[in-house]
Amino acid sequence: MLTEKPRIPLLEVFLYGLWPGFMKIFLYRLRGYRIGKGVSIGFGSVICGERVEVGDGASIGFLTIIRGTEIRLGAYVHIGSTTFLDTPYIDIGEGSNINEQVFVGGLQFPDSRIVVGRNCSIMQMSFINPARSIVIGDDCVIGGHCLIFTHSSSLNLFEGYAAEFAPIEIGNRVGLAWRSFVLPGTTIGDGTMVGANSVVSGKIPPSSLAVGFPARIVGRPPVFPKPVSDEEKVEMFRKIVKEMADFLIASGFACKQDGPSYEVCEPKRRWRTARQWRLQVNEADVPNALKELGVRRPDVFLSLSEIATDVRDFLDARNIMWIDIASKAQSRRSNPLGEEVLSYFRRYGVRTLRYPRT
Repeated sequence: MLTEKPRIPLLEVFLYGLWPGFMKIFLYRLRGYRIGKGVSIGFGSVICGERVEVGDGASIGFLTIIRGTEIRLGAYVHIGSTTFLDTPYIDIGEGSNINEQVFVGGLQFPDSRIVVGRNCSIMQMSFINPARSIVIGDDCVIGGHCLIFTHSSSLNLFEGYAAEFAPIEIGNRVGLAWRSFVLPGTTIGDGTMVGANSVVSGKIPPSSLAVGFPARIVGRPPVFPKPVSDEEKVEMFRKIVKEMADFLIASGFACKQDGPSYEVCEPKRRWRTARQWRLQVNEADVPNALKELGVRRPDVFLSLSEIATDVRDFLDARNIMWIDIASKAQSRRSNPLGEEVLSYFRRYGVRTLRYPRT
């Protein structure tokens, strides 16, 4: 066939994939790829494209193939191992995460593309076919084993069977529960949740809950999403922080509370001194919380309420990582304790973007 290409680009794997990550990045830069600082590319993984841009801090696991004409991976994008992305235009926004064994590819047209917004998560074993355009907004979650197809052709069109090719648009803050199937031509509005094992087609309105086979609307504002008062938010915040402290202790860390602060110490090891971190938790007024910083500067400042720009600058100047739950933002500075805090809050659907955005 004139247009057929090998499923696995073996030549690229042998020429680039087997090199150590730092050598691979050096060779890709010589090739004209724009690759930022702190990028990690695992063993056996390759990027094959004509125009390639990889942002700072991005990471790619081992044995992953990324192939296209134009490829852009934003800053701090993470792509898991044994994942396959193959379509002419690939654009993954800053802070997004694609887990292991995700497949993006299949039938292609010149306008085939996948665009994933900032701060999204696509779980393992999902299969996405961008024969036509697929656009996924910011802060979305695609559950595991999900199917997103822009075509539905299988039997002969000339014998009366349907053959549909149509783009898919998924808005911001959309959640697809595990094993959801999105059909060609579907549009899902902002803030919508799709239940597990649902088959979605047509237009789903914003801020709704859709479940079933086929999916139908069972929840709308103001009942869904459920309104949350400020008092309830504080209780939720306290509960998550307490759970997180218990989790750290169960994982072998020492975690001692001192008012709004937590001292976290890693398990002792014979060959090195145990590292310690300090977390300061703020539920309400940020300026008052800053007065309590005291002599012992925290490594992480976690706030339920919004952190103003001047306060963010104040913390940045003192090398303190901050996490703003209200604004879903975090500092560009990071440390192991801060990453652990972010990972725990992601269990409850709280995902943050680094500030300022690139």
